[in-house]
Amino acid sequence: MGSLAPRSHAATPSPAEALPCADRTFLYVVLTYVPRRTTVTVGSLGPVPFERGWYAYVGSAARGRRARVARHLAAEKPLRWHADYLFTAFPPRRAWLVDGAVGECELATALAAAPGAARLPARFGAGDCRCQGHLVHFARRPRIAEVAAAAGPAARVRALRRA
Repeated sequence: MGSLAPRSHAATPSPAEALPCADRTFLYVVLTYVPRRTTVTVGSLGPVPFERGWYAYVGSAARGRRARVARHLAAEKPLRWHADYLFTAFPPRRAWLVDGAVGECELATALAAAPGAARLPARFGAGDCRCQGHLVHFARRPRIAEVAAAAGPAARVRALRRA
């Protein structure tokens, strides 16, 4: 697959800083594009409709975050998590590492608050929490600056590129 090289982007103030989460963690955002309205069978969720557009999946990993992101980027993998099904059908286009941000639920909430964004489908990627989901749909491709703004001023966002 090649190595992944980070690129940094400074964070700007965001609504995420006001969210109640004292725990700072190591997050990532993986971005994919769905070119047409389609249905993908997603494990325990069953058939899930996806609208055309960009999808940002927010995840966390206390250890082995680069390995987790590399797994999401891999073409072949066992289908274990909700994201595996989506990324197998529509391979990821890019990924960002997010250091020092609020939790993954809060980051997904802040991303979904952006104009033209929404958490779709409901509960996607949220099997281990009670939030609305960790997948955010965008009508247009989100930029690293939007991820940084959602992550909050204390966060550092780095883009990963395949070498």
